[in-house]
Amino acid sequence: MDLFALTETQFIRELIARQNENLHISYKDFVMQVYDLCRNKQEKGFAVSALLVVEVEISALQTATQREDVNNALVSFINKALHFVRNTISHYKEVDFVPTGEDDMIEKIGLNWKANKSALIEIGYAFKVAKCFGSDVSAREIILKLAKLFKVDMAENYIYKKYYDMKTRENNRRTYFIDDLGDKLNDHMDNEDTKDDKKKVEEPSMSSH
Repeated sequence: MDLFALTETQFIRELIARQNENLHISYKDFVMQVYDLCRNKQEKGFAVSALLVVEVEISALQTATQREDVNNALVSFINKALHFVRNTISHYKEVDFVPTGEDDMIEKIGLNWKANKSALIEIGYAFKVAKCFGSDVSAREIILKLAKLFKVDMAENYIYKKYYDMKTRENNRRTYFIDDLGDKLNDHMDNEDTKDDKKKVEEPSMSSH
């Protein structure tokens, strides 16, 4: 994240350039950008720092306009912006944000696993051997976290039992679920390609009528 994000907005650039034709528009955009910045509760410290940086910038502009012959519209927007930023900082510092709990975050995701448990175990082990989350995370950790995310009741001994069952499956295809996923996705894309080809054939004939 960029601490100077607010100082690089269109509004601040127009103030620096002493351009006041579109300040009423860029000021509204600036207010919304401040709102978006402060909306992220997990980044309160960063938001306050970014607000302090832009406060210094606007204060410097205010001091400069006091020494120069600047039109009233520009001075008005500088004063209004400075007042807005300082009030936002004061209010934002006093707000006591309660971090979102892990269970609340999972509930908001709202995804419920509908396949069987062994399918989730297949995916977890595949993630592990492919090092999708690095090499330090165990298959057990990955699977238990996936199970929690997708609201699946998963016991540790069940993980190892099912992995053993996977290893002892007959035939060359031991990863039933992963192989089936690949087959279904490929079939889906093939069907889409067929439909697209059919449309290309039909379009010229339709346009000829």
